[in-house]
Amino acid sequence: MTPELREQAKAQAMAGYLDPGPNHLNCAQAVLTSALLATQANPAMANAANYFGGGMVRMGQTCGALTGAAIALGLRDFSAPADTPKNTGFDPMQQLMRDFEEQFGAVTCKGLLGCDISTDKGFREAKKTQALTRCPLFVEWTIDRLGEILS
Repeated sequence: MTPELREQAKAQAMAGYLDPGPNHLNCAQAVLTSALLATQANPAMANAANYFGGGMVRMGQTCGALTGAAIALGLRDFSAPADTPKNTGFDPMQQLMRDFEEQFGAVTCKGLLGCDISTDKGFREAKKTQALTRCPLFVEWTIDRLGEILS
């Protein structure tokens, strides 16, 4: 994959993530979309990450950007030739998670946002305090690191 293709894929995925309308991609879908586009796979497969946004259906667990990256690596392994060793993404994914936690202080949505977005009250609080404005940074950072792994 060329650097230009990676940047185009990232731009398209971020545009979908930032789109407030019906074409909005959640954090997991955006990271997965970028990987699918960069590897010239079917971007419609990003729908598989629909329930991973907000730390698994907005339950505040593992950040959707990270789960989107894990799905992308799983799809890469699934699509690899039969004689290719499986689970080659374990070490890079673990390192990505360690680096993410070092960079941002947590790997869970609840830890990153400082509130429980699984409740209506907590989600309103996240919007009110602007906690959600940090999420594009998490998505973009993860897209960049995943692109390096996939290259």
